[in-house]
Amino acid sequence: MLESMRENFLLVGLISLLLNLFGCSSNPVITPADRSLSPKQTATASTLPNQPMQWGGVVIGITNLAQSSEVEILAYPLDEEGRPMRESASIGRFIASQPGYLEAADYASGRMVTATGRISTIRKDLVGEAEYEFPVMLCEQLALWPKQRESRSKPRIRFGFGASSGGSSYGSIGIGFGL
Repeated sequence: MLESMRENFLLVGLISLLLNLFGCSSNPVITPADRSLSPKQTATASTLPNQPMQWGGVVIGITNLAQSSEVEILAYPLDEEGRPMRESASIGRFIASQPGYLEAADYASGRMVTATGRISTIRKDLVGEAEYEFPVMLCEQLALWPKQRESRSKPRIRFGFGASSGGSSYGSIGIGFGL
């Protein structure tokens, strides 16, 4: 009887752990592509890359056109999952062109995105009063990352209690603490 209770406890604990690890993820699934050239390197290259590229960063602005939407992005290196690493130095700017309409509120300034697609052209435009050369990516995938939660600087303490009765001679009580 006690052995059966232990097995059930371990099974419930394992299921709970897996649900906590995988069940709450809302990160986009990013299809890998070439990251060898940065937007800045691509803008000054003699030829455009032939293969799909993958860049990501922070939305600077969005323009909705008649048939497509263009998102100006300040690019950062990507981590293994394809998430922009904002703590790194910028690697340039680019324009992600997506067919159809994108909601400007969803792609607001400061949101993180990862774009995958082919570079169609280099467009000269202005950043402030300075001339800038933007690679224009025709997106095959434009992934919007969830908004960052505010970090909590104060530690939290949680308590959990459990009890079991396995008959007249079996029983236990457990107390757990977590930060």
